[in-house]
Amino acid sequence: MTKADATPVLELTGIGKEFGAIRALHGVDMQVMPGEVVGLMGDNGAGKSTLVKIIAGNFRPSHGEIRFAGNAVHFSRPVDARAVGIEVVYQDLALSDNLTAAANVFLGRELKRKFGPIALLDHKAMAARAL
Repeated sequence: MTKADATPVLELTGIGKEFGAIRALHGVDMQVMPGEVVGLMGDNGAGKSTLVKIIAGNFRPSHGEIRFAGNAVHFSRPVDARAVGIEVVYQDLALSDNLTAAANVFLGRELKRKFGPIALLDHKAMAARAL
């Protein structure tokens, strides 16, 4: 299968977001292909954070469609986005610099291995999932 034949992992079509009379986003189209890394840049107030929050399930779009692995999805909250594998690590001010990147991704919802009544952090599983 060539990259041209691949289904986008994430596809946004016509995404718009209004907060009352304020239009934060209008007509955003974007595709993320398997194995692709995407950077999002723009001036302050351009809508970058709003777009990321829509992808992460913090905000619902006012317009448009989100598809994940070819299927239409509707995220009402971040746990819905997490269920399909979407994670957001926010700016470094929100990170714990004494932890690894994987530990920051799972902060507050760490994966654990149980040994009877004892639960230990599963660092290997968190690193693999974060990757």
